[in-house]
Amino acid sequence: MLYKDANVIDVTLSLDTSAYGAGDVLADTQIIATQTVRGPGASAKLVSMTVIDKDDQAAAVMDFYFLDQNVSLGTENDVPSISDANALSILGHVTVAAADWKDLGGCKVATIENINLMLKARSTSEALYIAATTAGTPTQTASGIVVRLGLEQQ
Repeated sequence: MLYKDANVIDVTLSLDTSAYGAGDVLADTQIIATQTVRGPGASAKLVSMTVIDKDDQAAAVMDFYFLDQNVSLGTENDVPSISDANALSILGHVTVAAADWKDLGGCKVATIENINLMLKARSTSEALYIAATTAGTPTQTASGIVVRLGLEQQ
């Protein structure tokens, strides 16, 4: 049986440390890794995602956006304001529902499986990007959220 190459990449989001409002940009666009895919223009399939909230904030909906270039979703801790032209860089999104969170005492963890979202880098790059919004009103530390991406290289 032939298996695709699998990879798990951790991304520690850079966050604002003031209280967020519901619907705000949690993390503006950030690089996942400089070599997320095998080569320029190559693809990977996002099969799973685990989000770790080290700050143990109230469980709330979070939406994660995957992009093929570093364009701004908007200012962190403000409503999204991506332009129409830049929105064409969005490859897809994954929602973490409030019910997906498990409280482990000092942190919260959510896992989304069977995503199967194809992510394709630009023809001149091996990088992919991530941004996030929140429906909650958390107060995070600067590196309080880690996103663990399960990818199959294509």
